[in-house]
Amino acid sequence: MIEKLKSFLSNYSDLIRFLGLAFVLLLLWVLFSAFFPSALQDAHYFFIKPQADISAFFMRMLGYEIEQEYMVQGCQARLIFVGYGGVCVGTGCSGLELFLLFFGFIFLMKGRLKDKLWFVPLGFLGILLLNIIRIVALTMIYYYRPQYLNFNHKYTFAIIVYGAIFGLWLLWINKFANTKEV
Repeated sequence: MIEKLKSFLSNYSDLIRFLGLAFVLLLLWVLFSAFFPSALQDAHYFFIKPQADISAFFMRMLGYEIEQEYMVQGCQARLIFVGYGGVCVGTGCSGLELFLLFFGFIFLMKGRLKDKLWFVPLGFLGILLLNIIRIVALTMIYYYRPQYLNFNHKYTFAIIVYGAIFGLWLLWINKFANTKEV
């Protein structure tokens, strides 16, 4: 029995290490969220404001009259079509958890530090760009087909964004995780 356990631990040591460290990071996140909620709100706003500004910029470039509000009615940011209404960009839309999830995946995997130092920032930029596209697209859906907003917010874009993060993680595993320091 002990030999089987030793063999299992030996064969799956990388997976056990990954899962153990992932659990520790998740626990730290939960504790941070519980004990420092205002710092967490500030962090969300730090990510939301520039994304809302950039989204509004692109909407204006497309010819829409867009106003912005911040920290109103439970929204960190609102993009408002003048005379029509708008969408709330709340804490769930900040991308903060997505960035941390991506960082955690790459940080916990094997691979050279110098590869992580360029892959993580480029991944962040990709996720940020995807989230801005998501905000613009959801705003457009609200304007043209508001009845489809909830479905697309809850399912379509969740699949796209989490799929992109999963794709980046697979890219890391297949191209960089098994490289040795030189």
